[in-house]
Amino acid sequence: MREKIRTLLKDCSEEKQRPDGSVYHGISLIKELEIAQRTGAELYDIEGLALACGITPIRFSRNQRFLSLRDQQKLHRASVAVIGLGGLGGAVTELLARLGVGNLTLIDGDVFDETNLNRQQLCTTSNLGTSKAEVATTRVGQLNPATRITGHAFFLNQENGPELLATVDCVIDCLDTITDRFVLEKICKGLNIPMVSAAIAGCSGQATLIEPGKNSLKTVYGDPEKAPQRGVEASLGTLAYTAAFMASIECAEVVNIILGKKSCLRGNLLFADLSDYSVQHIRGV
Repeated sequence: MREKIRTLLKDCSEEKQRPDGSVYHGISLIKELEIAQRTGAELYDIEGLALACGITPIRFSRNQRFLSLRDQQKLHRASVAVIGLGGLGGAVTELLARLGVGNLTLIDGDVFDETNLNRQQLCTTSNLGTSKAEVATTRVGQLNPATRITGHAFFLNQENGPELLATVDCVIDCLDTITDRFVLEKICKGLNIPMVSAAIAGCSGQATLIEPGKNSLKTVYGDPEKAPQRGVEASLGTLAYTAAFMASIECAEVVNIILGKKSCLRGNLLFADLSDYSVQHIRGV
């Protein structure tokens, strides 16, 4: 079957040009879907074979040339969990799907309400009262049907977390409560999984990478037993452009992790203030 798919991929691919004039072998999503229908194979597997054969799905052609074909393969094979699907998590989920991350676990037990409309990318007037996890799952399928999606319309906790996250390569913390972040950190440390964490308040935000055995959220928030339930966003509010900016930082860091590239967030806290466009790196986190 794999040889048949490879043959079909090569027959259906065509020589294409990028904006800079460089040439690549590409295949359209329509052709991939036709191959899936003819062979009964999963689109995820078809796309994996295409990349292995040096054929780029056309919708990822603009990822290149910053990302190589090998980089795109690594993204396709990667498994990432997004915890919290609100302002940060909704934007993160969409960005990861568009980049071509092949396996996404999406976890949030909340539903959309009107207060989410100002900043949460997945929230619309037509889906108020609908599960965030269900909306996110549908959205990813629309953006990248080759992605394997596991959506959970309930909250992650100390009991279910280890099983839910056991097979992922990286976790993205998009939670809105400090206490829940400490719970997630404990789970990730137990599973030896890196956690990219971000928070926003008003027009400022912060992000860091928590690596098991190397650093801790305690440096950022203090003693978990004394940490408040919510941060300063409760008084400063949360703005759409801040959420989008920090979500982009989180996604960039996840790509660095997946591709094995140098991270500027390792051991650092990035603090950005969009009121004056300042960015600081606070070392020793």
